[in-house]
Amino acid sequence: MSVPVILVGSCFVLAFMGAIMRLGYPGAVLGLCALAGSIAIFRKKDSKHRSAAVIGAIASGIVVFGAIGNGNESSRKAAAMAASIEDARQKAAASRARENDLSARIAALPASTSPQEAVELCEKFGDLRDVPVASRARCGESYLAKGRESLAAARPEEAVALLEKASALVPSNADVAATLSNAKELRGKEDFKSKGPEVSAGLARALAHAKAKQWEEAETELNAADATLKAFEGLEVAKSKEWSTLSGKSAQQRKRIQPGLEKLKLLRQAQQLMVEMRGPMPKNSPWDGSVFEVEQYLKKVLNDPDSYEHVSTSAPVGRDAYWIVKSSFRGKNAFGGKVLNTRYFFIQRGQVVRVEE
Repeated sequence: MSVPVILVGSCFVLAFMGAIMRLGYPGAVLGLCALAGSIAIFRKKDSKHRSAAVIGAIASGIVVFGAIGNGNESSRKAAAMAASIEDARQKAAASRARENDLSARIAALPASTSPQEAVELCEKFGDLRDVPVASRARCGESYLAKGRESLAAARPEEAVALLEKASALVPSNADVAATLSNAKELRGKEDFKSKGPEVSAGLARALAHAKAKQWEEAETELNAADATLKAFEGLEVAKSKEWSTLSGKSAQQRKRIQPGLEKLKLLRQAQQLMVEMRGPMPKNSPWDGSVFEVEQYLKKVLNDPDSYEHVSTSAPVGRDAYWIVKSSFRGKNAFGGKVLNTRYFFIQRGQVVRVEE
């Protein structure tokens, strides 16, 4: 039998063994049957296949132990999955029981229950999306009553937070919508008392930056002022004289700095274009400090390229659309004499494009 045939056959046998082992315990049973058959062939008198029986017994033993290992692993995974499913089921059942208990307690609340007590009970649901349908109306009423209390106590920020929860639970309730709108108006007035002076100070800083031609700094201040003013749009505050005055000042200052911003934008675009025209920065050799682009250029233009001898080269400096290096070198002139030269080389995108003394 040829070697390739043996190798191919071995591959098929190993693949078959692997497939059997993946069966787990059923594979172990098949392996035991094969082991018993191998032993029977080995013990048979005048058997001519004892060598094959030994190999079969060894292979069967490997299959048995491998299949048992896979069977144990499969059993552990199955047990872990079952435990996980059971844990999830128990948690879901506990959650449902808790929700049912809370719903029953909320439904049993007497009309005389304080809004605070009712809200605390509704808060135990956690997220508003977890409040059952049966409890939404009662919890919405509780948040509404508590929000009204906060409004009466001149705490509009707290009232808005409570009334927004009420609106989420009972979105079609007209009383909730009207009270929330009123609370937002009161909060807007309170906020503007502190935000208005902040906007005014920001506009003053923007004006100072504009006078110093610091256009971007001025724009940053104006953006912050506009964002603060925009938060009051849609409220009565936005119709006030003070809000309109601040908004007008911001618009005037933005108009004033716009030409400077445009010039700055064009300047940066030009600078970016020059950077692109320069290309990658040339590098000085770590051995003698020479620049490859300069050496390549000189070896093309010198009278005797083989006479080129590097002396020194400066680090590349970016200027406008060029990388500029100052290089000193020796080379033979037209009369055969070796002379020292110093030149400035202007490089763009890896090539010398100009040379100056």
